[in-house]
Amino acid sequence: ILMEKSEKQEFVSHLNSVLKDTEFLMIAHYKGLSVSEISSLRNQIRESNSKFKVAKNTLARRAFKNTNFEIVEKLLVGPTSLAYSDDPVSTSKVMVDFAKSNDNLKILGGAMGDQELSVDEIKKLASLPSMENLRAKILALLSSQQNKIVNALQAKQSELVRILNAKYKS
Repeated sequence: ILMEKSEKQEFVSHLNSVLKDTEFLMIAHYKGLSVSEISSLRNQIRESNSKFKVAKNTLARRAFKNTNFEIVEKLLVGPTSLAYSDDPVSTSKVMVDFAKSNDNLKILGGAMGDQELSVDEIKKLASLPSMENLRAKILALLSSQQNKIVNALQAKQSELVRILNAKYKS
């Protein structure tokens, strides 16, 4: 797809401003993926509140300027795609799972904050529980603690009522 110079500048400035406020970026080769496979990956990425872009490396390099992601600029070789979000676990899960079932998606590496991440580190991120799972576990813990407190208070109240009744009767 040919882009006008102004479109390229707009693309670079938009991607740059988005990446400045983004916590996590992953770079992968997508050569050999069909249009429908890329579409499927895009949808899965979108469902995980992440973004996915196929970008010319020269434009991506320009967009990386003055962001934390300049450290992974060297990975921009060949047909690369970018997946990025503020939720490293969900994005990693989608990309790693997709790569497992499709040999044509090859994860090259990424960055979280200003730290470069290897493929192995991204796979470790993908194995962590998602934020939704962690929230659910925390809520379950809080809920069970509340129930214990309420039961303890109710037990104490009934004990207090029994004592008062015994004193009143005597």
